[in-house]
Amino acid sequence: MAYRGLMKKVAGVPPAWLAVATAAFVSGCGGGSGDGGGPLTPNEARLQVTRSGDLVAYFKAKIAQRAALGYSGTAITVPTVGALSAAGSVVANTGVPLAGPAVEEDGLIKAEGGMLYGLHRAYATDAGREPPRFSALARAADGSLSNVGRVTLDAKFIPYGLYVAGGGTRAAVLSQQDPYADRQPIVAADAGITVMPEYSRMLSLDLFSVGKDAAPMQLKQMRIDGLLVGSRLIGNTLYLVTTWSPDLLRFNVPAGASASAVEAALKDLNTAALIPTLRVDGGQPQPLVNEADCLVQTGNASLSLQLTSITAIDLASSNLARTSRCFAGGSEAVHLGARSVYVASSRQYRYGGDVINTVFPAGSRTDIHKFTFRGAQVDYDASGSVDGHLGWDLRRMPSRLNEHQNDLRVLTFTGAAGQSGMPPVTIQAQQASPALLTVLRDSGSDSRLSVQAKLALKPRTARGDQQVDTVFFAGPRAYATTFAAAEPVWVLDLASPANPTVAGELAAGGHADHLVPLPGGLLLGVGKDSTLGGTAEGIQLALFDVRNPAQGRRLAAGKLGGRGSITTLDSTRPVLDVQALDTRVRLAFPARVYQAPTAAGTSPALRGYQGAARLEVNTSAGTLALRSMAVSTPILNGDTPELHQRFDITSERSLQVDNAAYQLSGGQVFTKVGD
Repeated sequence: MAYRGLMKKVAGVPPAWLAVATAAFVSGCGGGSGDGGGPLTPNEARLQVTRSGDLVAYFKAKIAQRAALGYSGTAITVPTVGALSAAGSVVANTGVPLAGPAVEEDGLIKAEGGMLYGLHRAYATDAGREPPRFSALARAADGSLSNVGRVTLDAKFIPYGLYVAGGGTRAAVLSQQDPYADRQPIVAADAGITVMPEYSRMLSLDLFSVGKDAAPMQLKQMRIDGLLVGSRLIGNTLYLVTTWSPDLLRFNVPAGASASAVEAALKDLNTAALIPTLRVDGGQPQPLVNEADCLVQTGNASLSLQLTSITAIDLASSNLARTSRCFAGGSEAVHLGARSVYVASSRQYRYGGDVINTVFPAGSRTDIHKFTFRGAQVDYDASGSVDGHLGWDLRRMPSRLNEHQNDLRVLTFTGAAGQSGMPPVTIQAQQASPALLTVLRDSGSDSRLSVQAKLALKPRTARGDQQVDTVFFAGPRAYATTFAAAEPVWVLDLASPANPTVAGELAAGGHADHLVPLPGGLLLGVGKDSTLGGTAEGIQLALFDVRNPAQGRRLAAGKLGGRGSITTLDSTRPVLDVQALDTRVRLAFPARVYQAPTAAGTSPALRGYQGAARLEVNTSAGTLALRSMAVSTPILNGDTPELHQRFDITSERSLQVDNAAYQLSGGQVFTKVGD
């Protein structure tokens, strides 16, 4: 395992992070140096390699801090990493990248040569429950499909994505243990309520042999402790980012325990109890990572009992050969670049996953740690620090980071409190927080992510100060939206890393829930036509010309459906398929489209359709056209339970191949050829 520029360790000397653990915690709670986020010493953000016993010492220190603050010292903590990380360098999970390098992301539907592969999640029926399945279908010249074979997957796991590797000869299926599988509810006697206890879950990697007109056959199965955060396939190497909270309940350190009681309770704590394990084909558990391949964060003030692992797995090897790295400390967000992964950790105290009402201390800082994929190795490269924090919404934290041409752009907030959630309530209840865009670069020599530039973002309009809600990165550009849908989108010019600027404003109110960069300097906006009370009246579409960022203009607009219509672009990790054809770009995404009532007070028997919504943009003419939907199911009057179970839109995916569109839905793949 290789590293660059790591600190040398002297035998017999306690690790530096242990000596400053309490100081870092106090500083994170507002007792900092008072410089308001000034320059750091070179080693302050850098990770340190652990020696034997360091992980145990780290966890003991965190458990003692938790108990002293009135928290259960050894409770299983909910990992603080935000939602599944999305790659900011690509637009689609299963399509053509329009900005940045081409990378492979996991998806529920994949096409390889003349085959199409689908990963179907479980769903409830009147007769019981259909288990998850992995299916292989042959694709004919006319776009039609025929079943080749399918495999039933473990019903205790929820499929998250698949990859096809080895030139179409192997498929890797990733699944996460169902949080409700085999869990017994606990009745809290004092409150008279029933709760489901949190616990550490498991990730499953199932490897299948696949091929032209061949039914899938399972080759290997690997079960890994932890939650999946992100993944990437480069060649035949699968990289997994997982986070793990060890089960330490048997050591029983209650809230308020004294230092001596903590030490007595943890006297038998060892490294094996902390490190996640894996099992291959149901065999004996073995460590996912060695302690010598772990690193610790000096100034991390999180109280989460958490390890984040990055594992490289060779899918072409007969035994799934692997190597792993480990990061000990609370991780707030992970960003996957083309060949790197960045882990963000906080310098202020944060506990648990609900941070909406958190008040951050003055001078809050966020550390960023870069790991690089190099074949079978995952190397720790560099660390840096930025002013501020990643905000109050765990779902959006991964989208605050974006890598482009070896530079990392990070959006942070510098206010103690700010807006989060859904407007308009949050806007009325909270003041806007200033935001900051920082550009970091790996210097390549001193393990330092150096600050190249900072750009303050504090939108101010006739309605007063506004807070940045989302930033959509698109290579040398970015588009910043606010919580007020009627306000313009800020266009950021990031072409010069040393001098990022606000290049203009785009009047895209109501069309900026999701922004998709297109060739030729065009931008597609998808939003909602909402009433003042926030009820969505339809899916709004608009095409903008942003070649001149100072004079952006709308070229075309359209509307899809009526009240209640939704798309998967509303999700934390937008699901979108893009197909580029010369001067045309075709887009497809799952949508539930309701029709408007035919008369006041009446509802038609057929209320709408669900399936793949399809658009076509002519980048030369600047036009936007709706194509017919690839329907998976009609929506009848009085939504049936089946619509929200079997046809759960969050489990649907769209894929375009040649002139055909495929919609994975309800345990099947539906086909639409042509317009």
